[in-house]
Order: sequence, then C-alpha cells, then structure tokens
Amino acid sequence: MTTGVEAPDVISRPLSAASLRVRVDKQSQAVADALAMYQCPPTGFDDYEEPDIWTRRGGAPLYAQHSLYWKLRLAWSQTLALILSSSFLIFIVTWALSIELLVAMLRRLPSPLRAIAVWVGALPPTNTSASLASADDFDREWDDAPRWKREKLVKDVRYYASTCGFEIVNEQTETEDGFFLRINRIVDKENPPQPHSDGKGGFPVLIMHGLFQSSGSFVTSEERSLAFWLARQGKYQVFLGNNRGVFDMGHRKYSRHDPRFWDWNIRDLAVYDLPALVDYVRNATGYEKIGLIGHSQGNGTAFISLSLNMVPDLGTKLTYFGALAPAVFAGPLTTCFPFTVLSHMDWQSWRRFFGVLDFIPVMKISYDICPAYPYALLGYQMFAFLFAWTDANWLPRRKAKMFRFTPQPVSSASIFWWAGKDGFATRGCTMDPNAPRWFDERFPPVSIYSGGMDFLVLTDPLIKRLQEQEKDVRLLRWKRQEEAEHCDHFWAADAVEWCFYDILEDIEATRLRYPEELEGPGKASARIVSVFEENLLRKANEIILSGSRKNSGALLPVDEPDGDQTPTNSSFNKGRFE
Repeated sequence: MTTGVEAPDVISRPLSAASLRVRVDKQSQAVADALAMYQCPPTGFDDYEEPDIWTRRGGAPLYAQHSLYWKLRLAWSQTLALILSSSFLIFIVTWALSIELLVAMLRRLPSPLRAIAVWVGALPPTNTSASLASADDFDREWDDAPRWKREKLVKDVRYYASTCGFEIVNEQTETEDGFFLRINRIVDKENPPQPHSDGKGGFPVLIMHGLFQSSGSFVTSEERSLAFWLARQGKYQVFLGNNRGVFDMGHRKYSRHDPRFWDWNIRDLAVYDLPALVDYVRNATGYEKIGLIGHSQGNGTAFISLSLNMVPDLGTKLTYFGALAPAVFAGPLTTCFPFTVLSHMDWQSWRRFFGVLDFIPVMKISYDICPAYPYALLGYQMFAFLFAWTDANWLPRRKAKMFRFTPQPVSSASIFWWAGKDGFATRGCTMDPNAPRWFDERFPPVSIYSGGMDFLVLTDPLIKRLQEQEKDVRLLRWKRQEEAEHCDHFWAADAVEWCFYDILEDIEATRLRYPEELEGPGKASARIVSVFEENLLRKANEIILSGSRKNSGALLPVDEPDGDQTPTNSSFNKGRFE
C-alpha cells in the first residue's frame, strides 16, 4: 500500500490467463498525439457527418422518419447486429473458457514441464495463482458460512437486504431529458438510527456503480456490503443510484425499442443522470450537501460532471467525493485484444456490427431467461477475460450472486465512446490531458482508492495531475492496495479493512455538523461547517498569526455566523499547509 506517486517505466501485467491473449499492436504514439483532442469530454459524434438521413447523433432516426419503411429498416439492421454481436460475444466467452481449460491442462503437467510453462509465461507462479487458492485461504472470523448456505440466487436487491436485517425501498427520479432512474434507499430495520435534533436523519451518502453494473454490486457481500456497512456504522442515509436503462427503467416519451432511448453516452450521464440523482437525495433528506462515492464509471462520470464547461456547480452540493478505481486514465488492458480491434471501428461500422440500441442485446436476453448459476459462471469468465479479473480476493461462495446483477444494459453509443474509434481506449483519458485546468474551487474534497492489480485504469497519472496542476482540488487521501483488482474495493473479502474505515473517517471529517454537535457553551453562534473546514481555517489562522504577530485583528472569525455553509479551500491552497 503506497501513498506517493511513482510512475513506473514499464507497467507490469497480470500473471494470469490474460498473458495468453491475442495481442494486437496499438497505434504509434505519434499517431495518438496527432488525434484531435477536446476541451471538454467528447461525445464521439460531434464531428461525424453521415450523408444518409438514417443517422443522427448516436444512431437515432430523425424524429420525422417514423414511417413503416424506416421501422422495417431498423428491424433489419438490428437483426443483423444481433447476429453479429452475439457471434462476437460467443467468441469471447469461448476464447475465455478455452484459456481456462488450457491453463488447467498445463497445471496438470509434470513438475519439470510445468516449470517451463511458468518460465515462458504460460502459467503464473504457483504462489501467486488465484486459481490454486484453497478454501482455507478465505477463512475469516467474521464469516458465518453455514448461515448463507440456503441463500437464494435472485435478481432482487431487496432480498439480499432482508437477509441482513435491512430493507431496500425502490424509489424513482427523472432526468431533465426524460429518463427514469431507479434509486435504492437503504433502511436499517434492526438498528434504526434516531433522528437528530432538527428532525433529519443521518447524513446522506449516494453510491454510484460502474459500467455494466448496477446498485446490486453493493449489496451482495452480506453485512459487509458497502451500502449496509455505511448505513449501520455511520448511521447514514445511504442511497444507491442507477444509470438510465438499468433495471428496465424507461423514458417519459420513448420506448426501450426506440433508438432515441439509447442515444446517449457518458457525457449524458454526467450532465443529466448524476445531477438528477444528487438533487433527488438532497430533496429527499433535507440536506443541502451530500457525500458521493463512485466506482469506475460511477466516479468517471463525476469527474466529467465536475469539470469546467460541464456541471461544476454540482461540487457545491457535495461535501465529499470518494473515487474507487477512478476511470479517468486508461490502463494497459486497452492495448490488448479485443480493445485494439474495436478501436479501429468508426461509427458507421460500429452501428452495423453492434446496432443502435443496447450493446450486445443477447446479454440482456440471457440475463432474463438463463438459470442463475450458468449465467453467473459465463458472466464471470467473460469479464475475467476482458478486464483481467480473478477471484483471488473474493469469498468463493459470493461469486455467483456478485454476477447476478452483471452485466446490465448499456447503450451501444456509450460503449463506442469507451472503445470505438478515437474513444477512451485510444485517447487514453476521459478528458483532455493537454488542458491546463480541469477543475476549479467548486470541486469537493476527494479520496482516491486504487489497486496494484487493476490494469483497466491507471491512477498514478491522475494523482500526478491533481497534485501538480489542479491546485484547487483538495486531495484528502490516496490509498493504493497492492493486491486489489478493479472491483476489489467493494467485493474483496477484506474490503472493510482495506478502505471502508477510511471512507467513514473522511465522510465524518467533511460532512456538515449535526445540530446537537454545535450545542453547548460557546457553540451557540458557531457556523455549521465540517470538521475538515474548521481544521483548514484553524491552520490558516496559525499561518496568519505566525506571519503577522503584530496584527492581532488578522485572525479569522471561525465562530462568526455568516450563513455560508460551503466549505472553502482558498486558504488550503495557499501553501497547502505543508
């Protein structure tokens, strides 16, 4: 676990089945540098003009073209795309299973031959192989395995909450562009927190999922699930957000079979979905500011949303931003098959191969009709191959239910933004790395958690950028867990010890004080600020006092009420109190 920035010259690659992949050379750095960059996150379609009237941004037909001819043409193109994309998925799953079979066969070789296989990189060293881990390696004092033997494998997050003494209330909000979003409110039935003196509940925290995932990712680790743990340990009001299209949520005007329903990418999530979810939680709880935790695309969306020229005012509604495996800079896996193949596909080729609706629709069809365990097995194998995941840090009995909510539908246009021509995999960053400034003083205090075995995204360049260029960003904590993979900060058996306590500490330091915390002698006129802001002001006072002892009037009035509850950072950035 490290807290500094050390950019290695060569990025180590996972010693797993990923080493057996087909490699496709990435374009040269000169070509990559010559690509047009953007001052704000690109949509992927702004500079694309197609002579055919068939396509507007993202592939949706023009609103006036709803004749029978266009509907038949859409049906034909989507049928062809379903066949092609399903073949692509079958190839990926077959390839992944073949690699697993090959590795299993190699492990059965006599010791001398197995040693040669390890030497040439066909097998990982025995002492680092996740697949050879025994059940004893996962024994934990807190794990009551017999209790969960009869647990069902279902697609309802409310069931998993009920088995742990919680209740999940399904709620809904609507974005400015008409999409309905599912929100799961966590209620602790066994230990209900008492309201504070102002009648409000605990401090609200919103948790956002990653790409192809949903709120179900945060409720499948029993009482040690991130959502349940924060609700009980912090007495918080925890809300789990979901992006558009997840859990079969619809649109005010368009059906899910309308291409306009799927005409979006991460920029729309940043401009519409995240602000709508934040505002809903604020209105539902009565708090002006809330905490936000995001995993992968869940925090990548927030970084984009908080950037200049997007929705930077969103930062004034947040006291804390926790980023798990931040999706800002691309990792080395984007140089492997199939990403480099997809990165050569322009939108015209992409929409013919993957369609203009949801990405690889057969995944959603399989999710609805496949038995739970086979679906979870295939889902795990597919993502393990694509993202170099292993189950090295998971409780084996949890794996099936982890993938009961993965993958979830995502628009074809969105995956094109990530993996298509001139997309994230090619650019290497969700924003313009050449821009002198991404954020301003409205950016909330942020903690970043990364994994040493996460090869999908890179955190070192982000930390370096925040420390050297983004002087207005208050970086509370950067914690690197060397053995952690992309999803291990909430799925690992030891995730509580790795980061949950740190997240709790940072939320407590940055949240606004509860009214009863300000009561008592000398506190009647205190500002309702966070401990974090109070410490900053005190340090600023010390600097001013030590620099000008003759002028006692320079002391900042910490206890003077002024109605401003926005944590400031101007004093923090003057020297950063180092």
